[in-house]
Amino acid sequence: MRLLTLFLVSFLLFGCGNDEINWSTPTSLDQYFMDEINKHREDQQLQPLTFNVTFFEESKRFAAKLADNPGMREQLSKEEEENGYYKQRIQVITDASDIRGCTGFASFSNLNPTPDVVKIMAQACSNTLDNRNSNTFGGAVFQNSNTGDYFYVTFVGRLDN
Repeated sequence: MRLLTLFLVSFLLFGCGNDEINWSTPTSLDQYFMDEINKHREDQQLQPLTFNVTFFEESKRFAAKLADNPGMREQLSKEEEENGYYKQRIQVITDASDIRGCTGFASFSNLNPTPDVVKIMAQACSNTLDNRNSNTFGGAVFQNSNTGDYFYVTFVGRLDN
């Protein structure tokens, strides 16, 4: 009984960390990233995009996959571009059209990488971020726990309500 009590106390004190990822609620870094995307769109005189939970969840999942496999970032991005696994899930759940995605990367040594990453993404993926047909999006950031590098993903599309 004493051993069981010791185990339970240890489990309660050390085993119930709040490290679980919330796939549907943006962190402050995710929100900052999405705000920067909308600032870019304003600079381009485009309508801001509205947040969509499904777009965000798939962005977060893809960013996590990239962060878990940093050496395969380009290959995974190419596979998504060719096969559209995440885009297809967004399409099925939301019935959105014209779904596009873009990825970005920043090394751990860059203390405030988000504005620069959005600028680079705007150059590399202008057809995504500057799409006049889009009205909704989700963007996410995931950090590799070993290297500290940041991986950015955004999906944009159109929802006709």
